[in-house]
Amino acid sequence: MGLAGREYMAWFPGGATRAAAAALVALFVVGIPSSRAAGKTVVDGAGRTIEVPDRPARIVSLAPSATEMLFALGAGDRVVGVTDFCEHPKEAAKLPRIGGLINPDLERILKLKPDLAVASTSGNYLDDTERLAELGVPVYAIETPDVAGILNAFLGLGDLLGDPERSRAVVQRLRERLEKVRAAASSGPRPVVLFVIEPDPLIAPGRETFIGEALEIAGGSAATTGTAARWAQYDLEQVIAMRPDVILTTPIHAAWAERLPSMGDWRSVPAVAGGRIHVVSDAIQSPGPRLIDGIEEVAKILRR
Repeated sequence: MGLAGREYMAWFPGGATRAAAAALVALFVVGIPSSRAAGKTVVDGAGRTIEVPDRPARIVSLAPSATEMLFALGAGDRVVGVTDFCEHPKEAAKLPRIGGLINPDLERILKLKPDLAVASTSGNYLDDTERLAELGVPVYAIETPDVAGILNAFLGLGDLLGDPERSRAVVQRLRERLEKVRAAASSGPRPVVLFVIEPDPLIAPGRETFIGEALEIAGGSAATTGTAARWAQYDLEQVIAMRPDVILTTPIHAAWAERLPSMGDWRSVPAVAGGRIHVVSDAIQSPGPRLIDGIEEVAKILRR
């Protein structure tokens, strides 16, 4: 899966025309409720003021992180549609699919008769959400640029769903787990960690990303700390100069990781020479509740 299949992009116009939205209005206006339940005004993660139902009952998720948060908050029974990339939790994989994060299928969405859609500012195009809103479906965007943002997104969703107490309890449990990892990592060496998102060309997260922050919490030091870029491309010469002690990647790149020890100049990289190449789950790449699972997983590796 390439970067387009993950939630790394910025909240920006996708360049889609409004002709499609107009056509769908004509086709499906009869499917949109003529009067909605009593609503409330909220400000979403994108800073937009929107009108939403008091207690949304039919929710379409436009991003994996949104899906995982909704289920973690006990609202899985209200989710009626998810993207092709929503694989967690396993219950979500059984729900109707509405296409990708980019240009989701508006026709499929409208057939599900949602009273709310939840998007991500790091995974969805603004134009797509605006087209959906023009068709009568309010879109609430969550923003998850870092760990604090992820926790705040939980609280915002809890208010949106009409269950703030549950969201506060969920956030408290997540914070306790994070503090436990931080405490364990507070002493001892901090290995330099290179997390490889894509190997060819090699793309890695900077420190100012939720993945970079996650590596720091887990007890490592991001190999790309010196870059101003959030997601940067590197060549082998730059990697050698970083001298990472540990290299991490996800299962989709397991074959690449296995080949590293036999790939010429890579053998001069400390992580390769020392056999510290690890394939971890994709939880560390998920800007939602599974990120904490990923942090705990990486912390165990770094303490070996």
